[in-house]
Amino acid sequence: MNKFRKLFEKFEDLSIIGIANIIGSGISAIFWFYLASLLGTESYGELSYLISIAGVASVLSIVGASKTITVYTAKKIDIFTSISLIAICSSVVTAISLIIIFENPSLSIYVIGYVFFNLIISDLLGQLQYKKYAKYFIIQKILLVSFAIGFYHLFGINGVILGFALSFLIFSIPTIKKIKYSKLNFKILKKRYGFMINSYGMDITRAFSGYTDKLIIGPIFGFALLGNYHLGIQFLSLLTLIPSIVMQYTLPQDSIGNSRIKLKKITVVVSVILSIIGIILMPHIIPYFFPEFLDAIIIVQIISIAVIPRTISVMIISKLLGILQSKLVIIGVGIYLGIQIPSIFILGEYFGIAGIAFALVFAEIGQCGFLIISNKYFTKNKEEINEKK
Repeated sequence: MNKFRKLFEKFEDLSIIGIANIIGSGISAIFWFYLASLLGTESYGELSYLISIAGVASVLSIVGASKTITVYTAKKIDIFTSISLIAICSSVVTAISLIIIFENPSLSIYVIGYVFFNLIISDLLGQLQYKKYAKYFIIQKILLVSFAIGFYHLFGINGVILGFALSFLIFSIPTIKKIKYSKLNFKILKKRYGFMINSYGMDITRAFSGYTDKLIIGPIFGFALLGNYHLGIQFLSLLTLIPSIVMQYTLPQDSIGNSRIKLKKITVVVSVILSIIGIILMPHIIPYFFPEFLDAIIIVQIISIAVIPRTISVMIISKLLGILQSKLVIIGVGIYLGIQIPSIFILGEYFGIAGIAFALVFAEIGQCGFLIISNKYFTKNKEEINEKK
């Protein structure tokens, strides 16, 4: 018991983030799995398609503010108000555009709410206020489930999207308070313009890597297939939960020079175990809980392989962002998209649902390989420069 307590105290910040993400992501996962059993394959796929539109629009709106705020706040540089005002104005413009194009107010509210929530969350991570971060994260997930299920029975699929939107939008209150009490200084942004642009480019490419597959699969291969694929992605999210938690802890740590190499190595080892678990257990779990989603079995087994390269990528990305090398991350995501998008068309045409799943795996491996090589090359060059100095 004492050993456990000492271990918790040693990694208290990581433990807080981990517990918050496990609880919050657990709530979210149960929610998505419940929706799968409630909606069926086609409606579930349609919901995934609409959420992907909202997700891409949200990331476009936030103009790279999330990681910029986390990194520079950790460095004690106050850029919150300046970059937040830009992101909020951008979200309003995007929201108006979505109403005109899709005539769906829920998508517009989603975008504005997403921006407010991610601004305050990024600030809390940068300030290393992990307990407050945990509180906000869990509350948002609870509100999401409450609002989305309630509004679904009133408005159908759009009600679910509205539930997402309102669970985010409530956090506009602490965000606005933070804006009021922080300094407005656009000159300080000008000096960090390069990193902000690179972060924005990275966010955009990451958004496309996370949503483009769904935007392609739905219209071309049908929403029923997309429904099975999206369920598989939910299982992948669970399997990669641990590396995601670790990155939220290591990013601000890497930003101030506190490398956590042992923790990152342990995380990679855990990812191998999780990958094996996904391959072995999913054929038994899916038929029992989701009898309408039998095609998702092969998807989950295949994409479970992606847990390993994705984890390695996340660990390297944390380091590169911490030392302000976001360009390499952007290129890595570009490679991911360059492999996945054509692979969906080619492999999907010849091998169907299995081919689409392999497209994701190949993309993860390609990105991971590039990041490993880039990290070694950059680190080696940096050490040589330091030696010459």
